[in-house]
Amino acid sequence: MAAPEPIPVSLHGRVFTRSEALNAGVHPERLRRRDILRVNRGRYRWVGDRGRRPRSAPHPTAELEGIVREISPATADHRARAVLGAIPDAALSHTSAAAARGWWLPQRFVTEAQVHIARPPHRPPTSRPGVTTHRLALKPEDIAVIDGRRATSVERTWLDCAHLFSVDELTILGDSLVRTPYAWVEERRPAAWTTPGRLEEQLQRSTGVRGITVARKALSLIRVGSDSPKETELRLALIMAGLPEPQLQVQCWDPEYSAHFPATADLGYPQWRIAIHYEGRHHRSEEQLHRDIRREQAFVRQGWTNLRFDAVDAAQGFRTAVEQVRRVLSQSPSGVSARR
Repeated sequence: MAAPEPIPVSLHGRVFTRSEALNAGVHPERLRRRDILRVNRGRYRWVGDRGRRPRSAPHPTAELEGIVREISPATADHRARAVLGAIPDAALSHTSAAAARGWWLPQRFVTEAQVHIARPPHRPPTSRPGVTTHRLALKPEDIAVIDGRRATSVERTWLDCAHLFSVDELTILGDSLVRTPYAWVEERRPAAWTTPGRLEEQLQRSTGVRGITVARKALSLIRVGSDSPKETELRLALIMAGLPEPQLQVQCWDPEYSAHFPATADLGYPQWRIAIHYEGRHHRSEEQLHRDIRREQAFVRQGWTNLRFDAVDAAQGFRTAVEQVRRVLSQSPSGVSARR
């Protein structure tokens, strides 16, 4: 048998339609060769020599046969697109829907190989390598579109992550979804992803969903105003230690700092004039360091105590930070008492 004609490079590494192949100059008979995988009706993928198989082996025609295995080196985005292309009634869900939106995820999910999809309850699970099928009874409002791909809605995605996340992790994600972006640095997203109210509505219409108990606990801890996961971790550490819950984005007006806008701290206790700052990586630049100094000087002039914490404190679970805050609170004029 003569060697098959080469497949155009434009069709490599992806699922393509019959019309795309013909337009690229591929003869219809070429699509029947063993190095072409038929994904489903009218959709193909070139697999090269890896596609050769014994004559007795049936040609794979199942909805996802071989797809995930063949594209394993590809990015998660390419994997997700291939899966959705092979299963029309599926929608990205759980951490896959979160990743498609660019959300924060716990580190163990950042490089996750699995593609999570949701299908109607009456559809069979897709038992294929690299794909986890969740059979969910989704309502129309539970479905959204991300860059042309079906996915669970913002609120439903947050809820579905509940059985994979701890309460703290789901709270961190929730804080990031309800925060209002800063217009001058986040022009691409001028509004919050959702609101605590919409998350509450999702829980009310999703009774019995897996992870609902974790979601309810996390919702009670979600606050608007946290600008980073570490700020949320610090706030939760203070609460779990029995300390008063700090306010977020605490303001201090100081005329030397500005007559038009206040100096702000990530969190703190205005009633006791305690400002708490979490210094992320961006605070290392010379320009940011100058702004930080001016900000803290404003708090000092107005009689506040500044407490600064960073990644070293975060790596310790903020244990040292908790004790430092406890000590400062106990020394406040009112003598705040916070037991462990």
